[in-house]
Amino acid sequence: MTHSTESLDPHVRAMRDAEDDAERANVLLTAPVFTLMRWRATFVTYCRRAAFRDGEHYLNMLADTLSKERHRGNLGGTMPMSGATATLLGILEKAAR
Repeated sequence: MTHSTESLDPHVRAMRDAEDDAERANVLLTAPVFTLMRWRATFVTYCRRAAFRDGEHYLNMLADTLSKERHRGNLGGTMPMSGATATLLGILEKAAR
């Protein structure tokens, strides 16, 4: 499926155009969660094309965390999500050096 540049979500476009893992990590850490889940298959495809396994893992952990039952409104099972987030933050920190 192709999308015109005008209609493509800006976060999806940024992921498509990312030149390195730091740019991809930044997109995943800044895009709205709704956008990441709505276009999850597309984000995963871009991660796979770039062999960005940490990004694909992050998306899987996010989806897994959001699919769990909540306790009194709180998300459960957030430790794996925290680890995936820390990995992407590490990629950003390394690129900033």
